[in-house]
Amino acid sequence: MAKTVIVSEDWAAIVAVREPKEHFDTCSLFNSAHDDSCTSPIDQFIENTLGINKLWATNDSVENLGPEIGILLLLGYVSAVESYMRALVRRLVFCDLFSQECCEKLQLSYGAALHHKADVLPEALLEETVFSGKAEITKALEKFVGVKLNNKSIGELLDQYELVCQLRHCCVHRFGKLGAKNAIALGLKSHKEFLEKPVLLNKSSIESIADLLFVLVKSINNEVFRLVMERSVKSKLQGSDQLGIGWNWHKTKDKKLYQSYYSVFASYKDAQPSPSSEELYERFRKAHHKVGKRSNQ
Repeated sequence: MAKTVIVSEDWAAIVAVREPKEHFDTCSLFNSAHDDSCTSPIDQFIENTLGINKLWATNDSVENLGPEIGILLLLGYVSAVESYMRALVRRLVFCDLFSQECCEKLQLSYGAALHHKADVLPEALLEETVFSGKAEITKALEKFVGVKLNNKSIGELLDQYELVCQLRHCCVHRFGKLGAKNAIALGLKSHKEFLEKPVLLNKSSIESIADLLFVLVKSINNEVFRLVMERSVKSKLQGSDQLGIGWNWHKTKDKKLYQSYYSVFASYKDAQPSPSSEELYERFRKAHHKVGKRSNQ
């Protein structure tokens, strides 16, 4: 049994310290049976955020959540966004030739190459990458996927996400207190009076944050899908003399290829699920079938 140790002779023993109750075993903290390989990144995000919602949204008794709960909820929602971005990049690098081309010269650690399964190997490319801010998201998509988010409305949403991430930095590094660097990012003139003051997140503010991040992730999902699919028709791979990746514009011939992209972006768990693969393929074909169409078809 661990016991309190007091060394009265030690002038620096200003607080009592005991030995830990037990050895900390990290191997016991992971769910080895978990498998989300058949779940799209957007559905993983929806599952994660709905799980967080259950921690507070069903409690109608008080508006004030308590500072510690507010901090944990904020961290959870931003983490769900980061997890979505990692899954999206990983899945695209695995299935999209243009994304693979972007990553050809990037380096992997030997340990990752040795132990990662093929479908999650691209995750090792992201070991030094974070998604906790506007710049981090846009730079990562350009670096690993080769697409630029030039959509104005998404840019405005990312600006709002940047503010949320500044609050998140306060929570991670200062237990919710506003530091000078974060205050400058938020606007020093309007925030200087809050320096070293803790953030207070009530139910209304958490709801606003959750709503913002949900709209942001779904908007990114649609825009990246649009950019990746347009590129698959209109751009050339290095060394190729033909546009795109070889669409036939025939439903049966294109089914497997289209499904590989559809499965990355489609949602079955949203309140309004994605249109079927067949329906979206027909829209895609109608919009782009004249580009690169082969003469024998």
